[in-house]
Amino acid sequence: MKAVLLIVALLALSACATDQREPHCAALIGGGEYCLQPTTAIAPFELTQKVDVRFRQRRETLIVEVEADADGIRFAGLTPFGHKLLQVGYDNRQATATLLPDSRLRPSLVIALLQLARWPSDAVRAGLQAPLTLEERADQRHIIYHDEATLTIDYLGDSPYRRMHLSLPAADIELDIENLQVSEP
Repeated sequence: MKAVLLIVALLALSACATDQREPHCAALIGGGEYCLQPTTAIAPFELTQKVDVRFRQRRETLIVEVEADADGIRFAGLTPFGHKLLQVGYDNRQATATLLPDSRLRPSLVIALLQLARWPSDAVRAGLQAPLTLEERADQRHIIYHDEATLTIDYLGDSPYRRMHLSLPAADIELDIENLQVSEP
């Protein structure tokens, strides 16, 4: 079943994670920790995205629905046929899950990847725990751990965040993300 690939990729994302001391922080793949930032750092938005996952030369597609406002973030991942694989929320205090494909997947990591890709650079920097650093250009971000990029985010196209490519070399995972629908009040 193709959904199994997505679950395996999500587990690989969390496989390198260590036990977390804070419920609002996430151990990142390749090293370091990111503490989730409040949703007041961004304007409210809702979006639907198509996420093409490549994990060790296998490919799969996930549909993601995200809502962010002053109260927090709600995130749902579905198969292209609408079967819900995961549902995660962040209430500006801690990340929780009402549905996870496996208990080893940390809800905070899902929210951390979203924030690292979409939040303003000042907010991202505030969440990075030493020795992690952020390097960025207009069309790219690197999360650096001991002089190596643990996460690279490429922004593609003429509209910010319309299309992104995320690379997590330590887990051999790449995500191609395309916004299908965005609404910002």
